[in-house]
Amino acid sequence: MNEYWTVDEAIEALPQLAGLGVEYCEQPLPEGDEGGATVKARSPIPIYLDEDCHTLADVATCAERAHGINIKLSKSGGIREAIRMVHAARAVGLGVMVGCMTESGLGISAGAQIASLCDFIDLDGNLLLRKDPWPGVEFRDGVQLPPDKPGLGVEPTVSLSAERSDGRN
Repeated sequence: MNEYWTVDEAIEALPQLAGLGVEYCEQPLPEGDEGGATVKARSPIPIYLDEDCHTLADVATCAERAHGINIKLSKSGGIREAIRMVHAARAVGLGVMVGCMTESGLGISAGAQIASLCDFIDLDGNLLLRKDPWPGVEFRDGVQLPPDKPGLGVEPTVSLSAERSDGRN
């Protein structure tokens, strides 16, 4: 619900979501809400945090208020920090998800590099773009496929050597 509910609303809504077959809930309370531990204890489905978990330094605190973390590479600082976060989360018994913002295939391709370390994968932000300037993943039959090229496998769709708008190169 992304920071939408109060503690009481979350405690009321989460059992209803469980009854509908929802597998987990992401960030039901506002970032830093002290009621997180209460909601975690009473929730019949796992709670995953992303607004509360940007870098490695945030992981231990999230264990008090959630069952898992959602790592977004654009917030965490990249692949190396994300891998550190995965290992720290596993060490304190947290589940791990990799997510994204609305971003190009460049960011999605980077997220795909750590997807095998995660329990849940939500890498679809590039699908919200009218034209992806840095495609790196292929969307086929409802599935984002990681590139089969070296590195992130990303190639620009626009010329990087285009003239500047003021006519100078």
